[in-house]
Amino acid sequence: MMTYANSADRIPINLTNTPLDGMVKTSVPLAKGLLYDIHQSQLMANGQVIDCGAKVLATWPDKSVKWLHLSFTAPSSDDGELTLTLEKKAEANLISGLSGFQYESNNSQTTVSNSHYTFTLNHENGQFSITPSANENCDSNPIIGELTLLDASEQKCAISSCSVSSITTPNLLDASIFTLSLQVMVNYKSAVNDSKSGISSRFEFHFDSAQSDIQLDITLHNSKAAVHTGGSWDLGDPNSFQFSEFSLSLHSSEDLQGTSSLSYQLDRNAHWQTPQELPTSIFQHSSGGKNWQSPVHLDHQQKIPFDVKGYIVEQQGKQIFSGERAAPQIKLVNGLNLAVADFWQKFPSAITISSQTICLGLFPKQDNKQYELQGGEKSTHSICFGVKNAPKGAYFFTDGNYAKPHISQYAHTDIPLYTEFQQVNGELQSLINNGLHSQRNFFEKREMLDEYGWRNFGDIYADHETAEHQDDSIFVSHYNNQYDPIYGFLRQFILSNDQQWFTLADDLAKHVMDIDIYHTKDDKDEYNGGLFWHTDHYLQAFTSSHRSYSKHQGKGAYQDHAGGGGPGGQHCYTSGLTLYYLLTGNQRAKEAVLTLTNWITYVYEGGNTCFELLLALKNRHVPGLKNHFNGQYPLDRGTANYINALLDSYVLTTDDTLLRRVEHIIQHTVHPNEDITLRNLENIEETWFYTVFLQSVVRYLDIKRANNELNQEFYYARDCLMHFAHWMHNHEYMYLDKPDILEYPNDTWTAQDLRKAHVLSAAYYYANKTDNALLEKAKYFEHEVATRLALSDTKTYTRIMVLLMQNDGPTHYYENLPLEQTFAMVTPNWAKPKGESNSVIGQVFTAFCKRLLALSISNEVNWLKKRLG
Repeated sequence: MMTYANSADRIPINLTNTPLDGMVKTSVPLAKGLLYDIHQSQLMANGQVIDCGAKVLATWPDKSVKWLHLSFTAPSSDDGELTLTLEKKAEANLISGLSGFQYESNNSQTTVSNSHYTFTLNHENGQFSITPSANENCDSNPIIGELTLLDASEQKCAISSCSVSSITTPNLLDASIFTLSLQVMVNYKSAVNDSKSGISSRFEFHFDSAQSDIQLDITLHNSKAAVHTGGSWDLGDPNSFQFSEFSLSLHSSEDLQGTSSLSYQLDRNAHWQTPQELPTSIFQHSSGGKNWQSPVHLDHQQKIPFDVKGYIVEQQGKQIFSGERAAPQIKLVNGLNLAVADFWQKFPSAITISSQTICLGLFPKQDNKQYELQGGEKSTHSICFGVKNAPKGAYFFTDGNYAKPHISQYAHTDIPLYTEFQQVNGELQSLINNGLHSQRNFFEKREMLDEYGWRNFGDIYADHETAEHQDDSIFVSHYNNQYDPIYGFLRQFILSNDQQWFTLADDLAKHVMDIDIYHTKDDKDEYNGGLFWHTDHYLQAFTSSHRSYSKHQGKGAYQDHAGGGGPGGQHCYTSGLTLYYLLTGNQRAKEAVLTLTNWITYVYEGGNTCFELLLALKNRHVPGLKNHFNGQYPLDRGTANYINALLDSYVLTTDDTLLRRVEHIIQHTVHPNEDITLRNLENIEETWFYTVFLQSVVRYLDIKRANNELNQEFYYARDCLMHFAHWMHNHEYMYLDKPDILEYPNDTWTAQDLRKAHVLSAAYYYANKTDNALLEKAKYFEHEVATRLALSDTKTYTRIMVLLMQNDGPTHYYENLPLEQTFAMVTPNWAKPKGESNSVIGQVFTAFCKRLLALSISNEVNWLKKRLG
């Protein structure tokens, strides 16, 4: 737990992984009621007040700060450990050591300047210029930047609209601007008929007053809905955007032909070189890895669209060098350095230097080749401009480690981390460590599938789906964040302080936010903004990419095989993105969580049309769907995902209505006095996920307990938990003890058994830690999972690893967590929720009357259009 110093006005912050010099960016979780006004605070290191940018990421219900994001220049440290204090601001502020920004904006342009550079942004077209300051001992010739998008016929896409917005973060020391983000939204016209194309780009410039570097994130987006004929989502869809180039051109008024004008290096350890002739290009064609021609890269024609391993350097069209993996950067004589992040990982990439232009090919032009951006898909690239002659060049955004608070400071979060009493050398932890240290670790799995390229990088190889694969050929299957490995990776990072876990989470989060979420508003509302499933079970992806279902996949591959469809509530994971936002302050992650919450809300609640209600009447007995007439939700993982999404949005927004919605769902899914035998829980294949639902109930209880809201709704949920936990104690067993009733009796079932330990140990705690039998049964499941998986040949399969990372920790947590209050006894007789006692005819009549009162002809027509095409 966080401890106080001598005064309640001093909050100690202990950081690990801090760089020896340079910028530190970190997020600090704070206990409720500890800090209310950051503007009355200051950050101190070694007894000295330091410049610090501070941004509140989330607050507690009492409006005190829950998560605080800090940016500052690291004081000297010998071992990467740094102790800071956040203190009440002294009456007389010290003068800031930073020169700060000069920031001006009007209708036509925005200007940002400091001691290192002057940056100007044109609001009409998004063009920008960077002029290094003369006091940097270099020429002050400007570089002018311009994005270029060419369609499939190599016609330039014209801009139809451009808008600019900004976000500033204040310096705690003197309220000047510490960091500034400029967001530019550009919409493009169709090059064919000058109409709206649905294609847009978002580029964000990030400025930091303590640094000379500028980071630029560029996102290309196709907002059209895919056609997905027959429920298949293959490449080559009619609404995909085919284009030939997307690049950033940097124009110089100075002739770059001279040998002294610029130099380049192919990676950060290579020698700097001066191009002898122009144009000079560095082109990364493929990953350069051992499986660089993996079928993971198939295009819509089922062909691999490249034939060069690694990268090639050319001068005047002649090859002068080749290699496997390039991470180049350019250094200009005027002091400007530039580099593209993940250059080889997100191939194809290119840098071309001509007489007065440097072209950064994010999607570089190639002869007779096109790119395909699917409907609802995005692609993001990051570029760094180092506006200073620095020895290491423009690599600040890939340098160093992510600094984080000491593990004890995470005790007061309302994200379920369960880290306070974690056993570092526990049985399960040794299995989880295989994710970094075994021969089939997550980084090696990237190489096995060649999970690289702009669309693939960051995702995980779903190698568990290869169990029935008979030969040595590469079996392509994508994981698409099932069971939330983002959350698991970040939790392991907090526990171990190993930067590799954060790298895995960072890469995956960025992939999910771009590729796995369906970024459109033009499809069915139950698809819009949803998360695409993992690749269909036991089947290769073929040309479906990360979108589950391909027309080339076989039919009837397994029990209840769907063979088509789109995003569904059974696959919605938001906790990892929530934690990622709270750790990094990445606004796109928060947007993704809220988008997914809105989507899954529609999946279960629907809209307000009568046609939709007619369909619901037909499907009222379909498993996995809410019954809109008696109000009942299915007891499954989809409802659990719905609850978790609402709770994650509550963590980010503290919107109390979200908790009320969770309570409604719980009360219309389970009952504290229900006859559990009617649930048919012995049918494992159809009902196993009731434990996932109970885990979401536990999370709700934890949040209510943290808020000290032990009201009737809390005890209803608590009593439901106790009712099912006692049934579990008497009836549950290790799934593989009865393999004959399972379609595929493999060790995924063993990993799923860990959920039972979570539910039972939480029930032990919420029974005032008096029912030791519940705890012992929880320990039994945890020990059996660890023992059996330790002997398993499949223990490093992705799904098993992710389940362990997601579900390890609660048993030891609830066993050791002190009881801060005594919970009431279980209530024996709870009333049924309102509406359940009505007749079926009465329920249907009432539902249609409500819809008719809110009837909108346009909404009815729109609902039909999206389903009839």
